[in-house]
This record gives sequence, C-alpha cells and structure tokens, in this order.
Amino acid sequence: MQAEINARHGMFPKRLAQVARHLLDNPDEVAFGSVASIASAAQVTPSTLIRFAQFLGYDGFSALQEIFREVVRAKISDGGGRRSSERADIAGEARAFYETIEACHRSLEALSRSIPVTDIKTAADILSCAKCVFIIARHGTFPMATLLQHMLTRLKIRSTLLTDIAGGEDLLAFATPEDVAVVISSSPYSEETTAQATDLTKRGVPVIALTDSNFSPLSELAAVHFRVIESGHDGLCCCP
Repeated sequence: MQAEINARHGMFPKRLAQVARHLLDNPDEVAFGSVASIASAAQVTPSTLIRFAQFLGYDGFSALQEIFREVVRAKISDGGGRRSSERADIAGEARAFYETIEACHRSLEALSRSIPVTDIKTAADILSCAKCVFIIARHGTFPMATLLQHMLTRLKIRSTLLTDIAGGEDLLAFATPEDVAVVISSSPYSEETTAQATDLTKRGVPVIALTDSNFSPLSELAAVHFRVIESGHDGLCCCP
C-alpha cells in the first residue's frame, strides 16, 4: 500500500496528496479510526477520503481501510523478526491495545446512532449558558469525569469535579439554577448520587446525566440524559 501511494503521489491533486501524507504517516490511526476522526486529523472532509480511495481504485474508504488493518495485523503477528517469545509478548500487548481501540470505535459508532441530535443540542445549550458545571462521578467513572473537565477547561467553561476520590460534595450547596450538574453514574447506582441529583433538581439546578441504562434513577431526574455503554461490555465506556 505504501509503495502504491508513493508511486502515484505525483498524480494526486492537492487535497488528495494531503490525505496521502497523513495516511502514510499515521497507519495505525487510519487502521482503527472512524472516517470522521481520520478526516478531522487530516484536515479534510470525509468525502475527500472517499474520493482518495476511489482514486486508487477502491469502492470506498472502508475497503482501503481494511488494507491498513491487514498491515497492522501482519505487524502484530510477525513482530519484526524478533525471537518467538519476544514476538508473542509484543503481539499480546499490541493486540490488547488495538482491541481496546476497536471496542471504543464500536462504542462511538453505536453512540452516534443512538443519541438524538436534539438531545445533544439541548445539553450543549445548557452547558454553554452555565456559570459553573458541577461534575459528579462515582464508581470507576473518574477517568470520564476528568476527561470531561479537561475538555470544559479547554472551552473556557468553569467546572468543579466532585468524586468519591476527590471529594467536594459540600460545594453542591453553592449550585444555583444558573449552573448545571453533569452526573456520571453506572450500575450499581449510588444512593448518595441519586439523592444529590434529586436535591439539585428540586432547587432548579439543571442536571445532565450520563449513565449505562435507561432504567437508571437518574434518567427521570435529568433535563437530558445519555445512555453510554461500552461495546460488548457492561458499564460506561471511558474512552475519549
């Protein structure tokens, strides 16, 4: 594949040449990313990726992507000429890494199909107007909570993280209807978290819930809720 792209590089229009460089520089990302994520990283539109694949004679980008996946699988099984025991160790580590990526990829695809755009818009409107976002997380959802806080910080949205690790529940007393609480909870559901969400709702503080089931007690309390599950597993998917 690399040889084929290099051989035809001079024939590519400007945008397709840009795609070619990105694909050759990031083969692992191309193998396991989504069309949207790859296009974003390459700074082109998804349709440009499809056009690139068709320029090379493929029906669509997924067919080209499968070639990249085969190359990655070959690297895992071959191990670059190392002795068998070392290859086995590296192959096992690499396989676990790529299986995790694929699981997250499937989760994000399922998420894009299951969450209504209106719910996303509602949540975005609430977050953008909030003076402060109180992030409440328990039972292993700390990675997701810290990632959310990091993203809010980059967007210059003030937030406070309240977890069973970091504490800070007393700060909820300062929450007002001009703020918002994002509650992240998975089964078994914490009675304390449900009580906090109930109290916030009664005080007029909007609640956005991220949970692993539509039957979560948070679903009825929240102004908008998202069911987020990891593909093939129980619990919340904490991948970015």
